[in-house]
Amino acid sequence: MQRPILRKGQGPEERQGHADGLVRPVEWGRPRWNIRASISIVLAAVVSVVAFVGGLSSDDSDLGPESRFFLILSALMLLTAAFGCVFWWPRRGRPGVRTLRRGGLGAATEIRSRLSVFVALVAMVGCAAALAVGAAVEVFLFNNGIPWVSLVLALLGVPCVAFVVEVALGRLAVGALVLSPDGIRQRGWSFESYLPWMSVAGVRALDYGYPETWVEGTTTAAWARRRTSTLFRLDRFPEAPRIEIDSRRYAVDPVLLHRILEFYTCNPSARSELGTPRAIERFRRAGLGVAG
Repeated sequence: MQRPILRKGQGPEERQGHADGLVRPVEWGRPRWNIRASISIVLAAVVSVVAFVGGLSSDDSDLGPESRFFLILSALMLLTAAFGCVFWWPRRGRPGVRTLRRGGLGAATEIRSRLSVFVALVAMVGCAAALAVGAAVEVFLFNNGIPWVSLVLALLGVPCVAFVVEVALGRLAVGALVLSPDGIRQRGWSFESYLPWMSVAGVRALDYGYPETWVEGTTTAAWARRRTSTLFRLDRFPEAPRIEIDSRRYAVDPVLLHRILEFYTCNPSARSELGTPRAIERFRRAGLGVAG
């Protein structure tokens, strides 16, 4: 089955035109600011500035405990604001795709996740761990016995330290979306999923305040999935056979990614090119008109 991909001027969706000539799915509407995210980012930035000023103007000399607390808090809030910016308003250039060699499994085309988002997340949690554990140690050292405040701070720091350990062990990872002639593999932050092409029923566009694409599986799909981390569930785990793609996490324009997935779903003969330079070129040129 071959289905042409709509382009500007070819149908009722023309008003949703895209820079590459591809049509933006009508389900997504037009790009818009997320007000809640914007307010949260501004508040985090303001707290960062206030904490930084508080740390420098503290009565402590030579960066004593109080100064260090405020400066680490300032860094945490700054990282929080940075994470919000890179997550909600990504700046994408060329599609982040490459050919992946998988040993005995053959080659595939990998759509990279945005490293900046994951690095910002890990840095933010690591800073929170330093703040909580550092404050707990300071309270313990400068008070007799084991104050309950120190215990509370230490307990708050445990999840943050565990998060960093999970990253170091590879259980939490930046992830990627891998398209191969046999199917689609997704490595999220905290889970893995695989859906063979023969079990793919279609592609849907959904709007959650940001563009999302679902590759739906059939009811009898040979769907494999597992969590890579039992402690942290950073991804929404589908209950039905599908691959859920949050566009904010991938280094590809969401419209291009959606139409590419549509193209390979509707043109089985073109899937043999996955894992070859031709697939990379298709991404870079948004060439969705010819299959095979």
